[in-house]
Amino acid sequence: MAAYKIIEFFLSKVKKEKHVISYPFSFRELFTILKSKGFSAIRGVFLIKPFLKRSKGVIFAEKGVKIQFGHKIKVGSGMNLMEHSLINALSYNGVEIGDNFTLGKHAIIECTGVLRNVGSSLKIGNNVGINHYCFIGVRGDIEIGNDVIFGPRVNIFSENHNFDKLDIPIKHQGVTKDKTIIGNDVWIGANVSIMSGVKIGDGCVIAAGAVVTKDLPKHSIAGGVPAKIIKNRKN
Repeated sequence: MAAYKIIEFFLSKVKKEKHVISYPFSFRELFTILKSKGFSAIRGVFLIKPFLKRSKGVIFAEKGVKIQFGHKIKVGSGMNLMEHSLINALSYNGVEIGDNFTLGKHAIIECTGVLRNVGSSLKIGNNVGINHYCFIGVRGDIEIGNDVIFGPRVNIFSENHNFDKLDIPIKHQGVTKDKTIIGNDVWIGANVSIMSGVKIGDGCVIAAGAVVTKDLPKHSIAGGVPAKIIKNRKN
């Protein structure tokens, strides 16, 4: 029982909100969890935290995590980086992440793909969970609000290739960057793609597999390819 209280206390401190454990963990299960979290905290404190521009509290980093250009990254407390996740922060205005952020297994935040096209900026609010195998391409500005949850394999873009001229290969016609915004309290389902320049209002729900090409007003439930509004949560 004492172990439960210790874990609840620790989680509440890290996450800055009350945590109650209801599952009847065995001693072996508790030991396995604590060992894993302990090693993640050690990696975060010694291999990640010293190389960031600014950080608060504990950082948990599982095996294979890569941080590139950490001097461009500001993070809050309770950051959790899962196995083989990657943050490339090379950008004009850097990456700013709030408290209680999770980056899932094999998820990628990429500010710069090629050196001739350095990214702009990424701002992420508090209590944001990005699931496994997601991709965020920060070529233009991207803003993500508070309390946003991503299903697995979500893609977010902030640029499009130009393709108006038929006599020039598309890869040589340059790109157009647009700011992509996701509001607060948004749930994005699995395999969703959010295209450059889209603004998603607070409280939206986006169905799995949708391709969002146009703005969504607050509290919209949307789905399909391209995504269309199914109904409003207020109605």
